[in-house]
Amino acid sequence: MDKKSRKIIHDYKSILSRIPYEKIKLLVKRHKIFNKAMFDDIFDPNSEAKMDFYDELCTRGPDAFPKFIEVLKSAGYSEIAYLLQDKKDNEQPAYYKMDSEPFVGYCLIIMNQEFDIAEHDREGCQDDADALKNLFEKLKYHVQIEWNKEKDQMISILKEFSKKSEFSNVDSCIVYILSHGNQFENLEYIEGTDFGRVFKKDICSMFNNKNCESLIGKPKIFFFQACRGNLHDPGVTKNDTYDNTKTQNSSDSVNASSSKFDEDITETSKYPSCSDMFIVHSSLPDHQSWKDHCGGSWLCQDLVSVVSEYYDKYDLATMMTFVNSKQIVRESKEGYKQISHLEQIGVTGLLQFKRRKTEVTSS
Repeated sequence: MDKKSRKIIHDYKSILSRIPYEKIKLLVKRHKIFNKAMFDDIFDPNSEAKMDFYDELCTRGPDAFPKFIEVLKSAGYSEIAYLLQDKKDNEQPAYYKMDSEPFVGYCLIIMNQEFDIAEHDREGCQDDADALKNLFEKLKYHVQIEWNKEKDQMISILKEFSKKSEFSNVDSCIVYILSHGNQFENLEYIEGTDFGRVFKKDICSMFNNKNCESLIGKPKIFFFQACRGNLHDPGVTKNDTYDNTKTQNSSDSVNASSSKFDEDITETSKYPSCSDMFIVHSSLPDHQSWKDHCGGSWLCQDLVSVVSEYYDKYDLATMMTFVNSKQIVRESKEGYKQISHLEQIGVTGLLQFKRRKTEVTSS
């Protein structure tokens, strides 16, 4: 029986216990909820096992709950049967645990602004750094910012961060990288200040369940503020769709000077090699990303605005729809558009940075 079904049985055990065993005994036997030995130990008054029917019911297989519902209906207890089924059918979604103290997690920000070729420098990075630091500290993350790192330095910093022993004591981690980027042989990469390539897949693999056991079952959140290719999005014209006064001028980030769901997963002894990852890209695959010389990247500006206001009301995926509603009205001075892209890998619950006490939290 799954965890949620067990919880329903437990919550209503005081009511269910009022049902005389004689009313359900033969029906339980007919539906084969227990094997013969367990059945005898439960229902034989002379048994020395002293086994409780409802405790043992919760140990049975995935069919035990629906079979028990049928037992209740057949025995004339349809009202309680439908109540239990309604609780099962209207389960609240599972949420990741996000309340560890004193930090809910650790956050690493790598900010590449100054490159080996000065004309590739990324202006506006200080605005991004200040905004992100303030946001994630507000969300109770311990924030570490690394500036202007070459490829090998980035890899070293990421590996060291992925091995933090402190991850055992927190509920999540965030990696936010802001730099130039592109793709090679269909693999996306982030550039170090020496233009060396750090592939996104290698970054994420450092934090998978094999390489980062202390974060198994915990959300790992990645933000990649970098181009994913050389394509521009000119957008599609639809008259009177948006207020043109909301359009914002910007420069291309390529060159700054140019234009628990099922809660039972927590009980398994084995996990998939990769799970619980949220990956936010600043643009669509193959496309360039945009930022302002003053104010910072579009994604950062809108993410900080939305999350600061709604972090205690909505989960991350929902908030990203709000971010996109802001992104969709932005436009560069050349007339190009941008929309962010959220990937979820092996996600088993909703990720909300702060939740109200009345809501159900997955373990």
